[in-house]
Amino acid sequence: MPAKTTLKMFIGITITAVIVYYSIGTLKGLRVGELFHSNINWGLAVVSVAIFMYANYIRGLAYTRGIDRDMDTMTAFQIVGLGHAANMVLPLHIGEGLRAAFFPKGYSAIRRTKLLIIPAFADFTAIMMLSIPAVPFAGFKDQSLLKALWILTFLCIAAFILFMIFIFFLPRLRNYFSEYLNFDTVKMMFWVVISWILLLVSTWIGLVAFGFPWVASIRMSFAVFAATNILNFIPATPGAIGLFEYGTILGLGGLGIDQTTALSASLLLHLIQYAALLPLGAFLYIKALHGQYGEALSNMWHTNRPKNTKWVKPKQSK
Repeated sequence: MPAKTTLKMFIGITITAVIVYYSIGTLKGLRVGELFHSNINWGLAVVSVAIFMYANYIRGLAYTRGIDRDMDTMTAFQIVGLGHAANMVLPLHIGEGLRAAFFPKGYSAIRRTKLLIIPAFADFTAIMMLSIPAVPFAGFKDQSLLKALWILTFLCIAAFILFMIFIFFLPRLRNYFSEYLNFDTVKMMFWVVISWILLLVSTWIGLVAFGFPWVASIRMSFAVFAATNILNFIPATPGAIGLFEYGTILGLGGLGIDQTTALSASLLLHLIQYAALLPLGAFLYIKALHGQYGEALSNMWHTNRPKNTKWVKPKQSK
């Protein structure tokens, strides 16, 4: 077996072992058992899981129908899904960096970096586009919470404006991203926004599955979306365990929901994320291994196998 293929397989097995190790410790923090004492509509919870998975597929279209038309859909799906799955079991948003390993082989390090930075910036923009209306729309009753969310919102807007100023007034930075300052980037932004809207819908369905009314859950979903995603900008524990629960309690608490109920709802919403991303990540990782290493092993087998030679009858001497 070629040394390069052996090294790739070793790295893949190592990553798998690390993910399994962290998964065991991470899932303990969810205290999933408490959920089974609640009156939860598990059918709607499954719908929420399905929408969450589909949102990751739509997010991949930001590459194939946006800034990288040369990339196939499955590769884009792997990059997005594996990155999110890794974030659920590894700390400090490490999954964002691991995505680079699943770009096509011919992509340079600079191109991979750009294709990671630009969609990440689009994610930030989409989150703020949905979170800013949530602050007044959700109807928070806690004025201190409302003030804190407004401060965070304005800080994020200031960061966005500052980045745009750097892009347009620093030639070196502008030249670095110049190839992506076109209409394809607008298309990428469209698919990114759609994916985050689907995640918002998944949160809404999850809250309804928990037992909240359909209409009231709309405001609640915006509150949870804004609080959890703004807090999630802070690199923290695997899957943002603790931080996600805190954000959900913060968002629902601002609407007058007691902490015990908000905590149970947060556990269900977090469980939905794990139920969506871990199986999806496992499937995509196996698919990636099959695509990268299956072909290499097949080529090695055909290379080492003796070629069939046609038997030729020897000429008889006269």
